[in-house]
Amino acid sequence: MNLPNKLSLIRIILIPIIMIVYWIEPLRNQMVFDGAYHLSLANAIILVLAVAGALTDLFDGKYARKHNLVTDLGKFLDPLADKLLVVTLLIIVYDQSNYYATLYHFESGGEKLDLLVRWWMVLVILAREFMVTGIRLVSAGKKQVIAASWYGKVKTTLQFITLIVLLAGCAVLENPDTGELVPYNPIYVVFVYILLIATLFITIYSGYDYIVKNIGNLKDDSVKKKNKSHK
Repeated sequence: MNLPNKLSLIRIILIPIIMIVYWIEPLRNQMVFDGAYHLSLANAIILVLAVAGALTDLFDGKYARKHNLVTDLGKFLDPLADKLLVVTLLIIVYDQSNYYATLYHFESGGEKLDLLVRWWMVLVILAREFMVTGIRLVSAGKKQVIAASWYGKVKTTLQFITLIVLLAGCAVLENPDTGELVPYNPIYVVFVYILLIATLFITIYSGYDYIVKNIGNLKDDSVKKKNKSHK
């Protein structure tokens, strides 16, 4: 296994580590920053791992192309590692966003706080990733390996940026004088929504691009053979 494929494998190995870190309650309760802005030790560790994963994704493709190490395994493993890591981080930020909104609702006496990450956003991204993975599997069964497209690479990069910003911002916010929870900074909320909208747009469009370019692989081979036999 060459170096780029090993880097892709590292991203997959990061996933159970991130899940374990987030599952350990003392890490979620231990704060790195303990002021108006609280960043948990769990989030700090996950942020480091997420950035490390994003950097390996940036490096492995460039290294493979520069040193002519592009392989069929790499074309399959690289996007798969990205999808698994993105989905893991996405579920974590959704859980944190929902947790903070629920906590604020109870502590503020019923006042609602808009979720940064909505359930349908998670569903759209998951649906796209499963769909593209399905296309890849069907193509692989026909001995065709689909490399990541330019739109797919932009999508993954934007997803990582958005998730890192969310991981840093889904920390607990408190009024330092009263200790009460406070809403997110409006500027941060606008920035996050711009990132989320851009991410959703490129996610949907890149999925559409995969379908258009690989629609032939989805056709039943038996139908093709039958049509040829009638000619």
